[in-house]
Amino acid sequence: MKFDEVKNLTISELYQKAVDLKKEAMNMRILNASGQPTNMNRMRDIRHDVARIKTRINQLRQSA
Repeated sequence: MKFDEVKNLTISELYQKAVDLKKEAMNMRILNASGQPTNMNRMRDIRHDVARIKTRINQLRQSA
């Protein structure tokens, strides 16, 4: 997900997207801990996406 995609979302959509990404990250951590192969590059992407979303939420809060 690029920052341009995040810019067009509302705050409620941003929060929902962050929750979904955090759930996905938790599931991947559980799979990794159980020994199943997981795509660790996707974990990095999830962390970066959550950071982008949090940045946009902070921007929207400061502008309001």
